Amino acid sequence: MLRLAAIFKDGAVLQRDRKVKIWGDTDWKEVYISMTDDKGTELCKLTCEASDNSFVFEIGPFPAGGTYVIKISGYTEEIVLNDIFFGDVYIAGGQSNMEFELQNSLDGKREVSESNNPYIRFYYTPKVSWVGQELYKAENDSAWEKCQPGKTGHWSACGYYFAKALSEVLNGDDPSDADGSEKQDTLDPFQNEKIMIGIIGCNWGGTSAACWMSREKLLEYPETVSYVSDYDKATKGQVLEEYLKELAEYEVYQAEFDKNVGNYYATNENPSWEEAIKLFGENRYPGPMGPRNWTRPAGLYESMLKRIAPYGICGALWYQGEEDDNRPYTYKRLLQSLTEEWKKIFENKELPFYIVQLPIFKNEGEDDDKNWPFIREAQSDVCVEEENFGLAVSLESGECHNIHPLNKETAGYRLAFQALYRYYGIYGEWEACGPRLESSYAEGDSVYAEISCCQQGLVTDGDDGFLDDLYFGDFLPEDSGFEVAGADGVYFPAKVQYLRSSSVSEKPSGESDIYGSDYQSFYQTQEELKGGGAILRIFSEKVPDPKYARYFWKNYGRVLIFGANGIPLEPFRTSKDDGAKAVGSRQGMLYS
Repeated sequence: MLRLAAIFKDGAVLQRDRKVKIWGDTDWKEVYISMTDDKGTELCKLTCEASDNSFVFEIGPFPAGGTYVIKISGYTEEIVLNDIFFGDVYIAGGQSNMEFELQNSLDGKREVSESNNPYIRFYYTPKVSWVGQELYKAENDSAWEKCQPGKTGHWSACGYYFAKALSEVLNGDDPSDADGSEKQDTLDPFQNEKIMIGIIGCNWGGTSAACWMSREKLLEYPETVSYVSDYDKATKGQVLEEYLKELAEYEVYQAEFDKNVGNYYATNENPSWEEAIKLFGENRYPGPMGPRNWTRPAGLYESMLKRIAPYGICGALWYQGEEDDNRPYTYKRLLQSLTEEWKKIFENKELPFYIVQLPIFKNEGEDDDKNWPFIREAQSDVCVEEENFGLAVSLESGECHNIHPLNKETAGYRLAFQALYRYYGIYGEWEACGPRLESSYAEGDSVYAEISCCQQGLVTDGDDGFLDDLYFGDFLPEDSGFEVAGADGVYFPAKVQYLRSSSVSEKPSGESDIYGSDYQSFYQTQEELKGGGAILRIFSEKVPDPKYARYFWKNYGRVLIFGANGIPLEPFRTSKDDGAKAVGSRQGMLYS
């Protein structure tokens, strides 16, 4: 018997410029591997002694290029992998917004029909929630897929747009010839420096970050123990046979429910969830908790993530957090634990993570629970604390009433901007990042916030749909989303004056001396603004002695403030000691 891990198939993309592992199962005592290029030249030949019916080869490093043929053999068995490339490999992880298919995204059908890039390939980790025969069959049927017209519809839209943007910069703007014909699908590793991008989809809708790490890791920190203890409590005394019967009944019921509700929403002008429940009964999603429920803690870590680790990768993309919005205060620890686990399982202590910050969202008819700001803050903090992590701020790409916004191009491209800045060093910070809070200071009747990464200034989204420049001394629109509070932590809407560094031109005409002594006093106490940053003066007549300020501390609203590069100002609060609390969760219970 000789069997490779399922991800090793024809057309696979292996990570360039570092040693990579190739592993599998066997009952032979010795296993052999060889690799040849398309000219038949042997580039690698190794022998491995099997241990506990498994083997692991470590090959490379090899530069970007292909095609290669890899042969793995036992005494009388041989597996041949054709059309192998070395390039850059990324995991597209998270929940439904990373899972969201290209064909369902904004302009997705057109994009699918036109997708044609020989330098992008995609592997979807089989979505099975438990290790058994169903998973083994799905793995056997899995494949590396090429980016060809009409073939990319089920790909992760975020993952696709990330790869597309990366390839546009690394390999040139157009993968087709001037006359529209396809370029040769075989690249010469010695004559062609183009880099193949491999995306591994490893995601599942409705999942907590706790689904994607081990039980042991969740028990490591007090903040995350409840994910395990809640599951153990829910399944205590459970009999497997009874659980499987209940699961089968749920699957039949929920399939009928989903069909009816889907038809109801498609055929009614003003559908509502409340009416749908009255018509079709209880929504039992996500079904009985137990060892085959995909939302259980550590479940997909076992049945998906571990099945592809330690495949060589150069980065991880992460779009998740919605399912953990009932535990907003502990999400930072949860996300930190996940990144720690993934670094370990993929054997890369420096593994970069590029994280999509949650965009705007609010369900129809509900109050703003103000819980997503804590998730966004946690995502930002984790990226700041890890030098090679990057935050893709895509606040404006969300939609009211739709937790699955159709615009995935924005998030995908901004993920790519982070990689191009932090990993490849091609983009500068001002190209990849949006404005963000650097420091703050309270003086007199105002809080002053230093905003970094806005070398070209700030702009506001005008009513005409165009971004308008802000000038030194301008006041931001009153509905921009800024608030200020005194020592009691009670926030009021604030006025905001834009005080930009002298490295950027002032307003063309009509300027007057309106800045006041408070600004002058503050400005003189600061170091030189970093990178041509800006100062925001935040104040309100209702708060004569302010202590705290915050920006966009809400789940949903109109996004008005951007850097000149079109990336939104990142939501912030000037102090985590301001006493802010979430007021609810779309899932009902809100955990402290």
